Amino acid sequence: MDLVTIVDEQNNTYTFKRYQGYAFNKEAIGNVRDQLEKIAHREIRKDDVLVCVFPKAGTHWLYNTVRMLKSGSLKYHGTPTWMEFEDFNAIENMPSPRVFGSHMRFRFLPEQMKLGQGKVVTITRNPKDLVVSMYHMMSAMGDLGYKGTFEGFLRIFLSEECFMGNGTWFSWMKDLQEWKSPNCLVLSYQDFKQNTFENVKKLATFLEVDHEESFLRSVSENIQFNKIKESHNLSTPPNDRWKHITEDGRLPIYRKGQDGEWKTMFTVAQSEQFDKIYNEKVKELGLKINL
Repeated sequence: MDLVTIVDEQNNTYTFKRYQGYAFNKEAIGNVRDQLEKIAHREIRKDDVLVCVFPKAGTHWLYNTVRMLKSGSLKYHGTPTWMEFEDFNAIENMPSPRVFGSHMRFRFLPEQMKLGQGKVVTITRNPKDLVVSMYHMMSAMGDLGYKGTFEGFLRIFLSEECFMGNGTWFSWMKDLQEWKSPNCLVLSYQDFKQNTFENVKKLATFLEVDHEESFLRSVSENIQFNKIKESHNLSTPPNDRWKHITEDGRLPIYRKGQDGEWKTMFTVAQSEQFDKIYNEKVKELGLKINL
């Protein structure tokens, strides 16, 4: 495993871990190899649920929805325990039914999940909104791996050295598309926002949990963006794991949650270049994406 630092001509600085040609967040546990080995051979229980989402596509939103449905409780459940960022025993010692998270590409998920054990849920979002949200989050934190301008960050996001998803968003989506197991449910950020109750019902059916319609409607109300943001700010305790890169140990997860905010950040030239690469990658990788 190599710790790589790239400084471009505008003095933007990007630091990540590289393992076997893949980029990983520098906060990933240890030398990456050992953690990936443990993840690959992790014992998966039948009622396990993994929330595996590209960063800033709605991970915490989806995670808390899943937790409410699995627990039958409307309380805010905070931040997932991460496969790549937490000590291995943190998940091993969780009581069933376990719900945990990851931002990694699907190729790195546990072997038993690839064979259909447990369930995987994900949510997809317009990559232009993703990169804007991610840039603001990283700018609000300490040294998470990037210091510089949005222009420089956009270049990294469109390269295979993007640590957020072990490569570009396009490669991450390609892995998702090739996930053939029926144990995976894919939701849309925009549709989830516009048709929350219908998506909560779909998620409940997939998770095989039986709740009255009144409870599902209450879940839909409690995961509205402003409510869940307020809950995060009021009830999430400080976490020693993140104190070195945040002011109080709380990750700045929720910002605006809006669709189309990319229009406030992208220049016309940046948008045109992004669209050009987007169209090329979708064709090259055979992606079936409807944004």
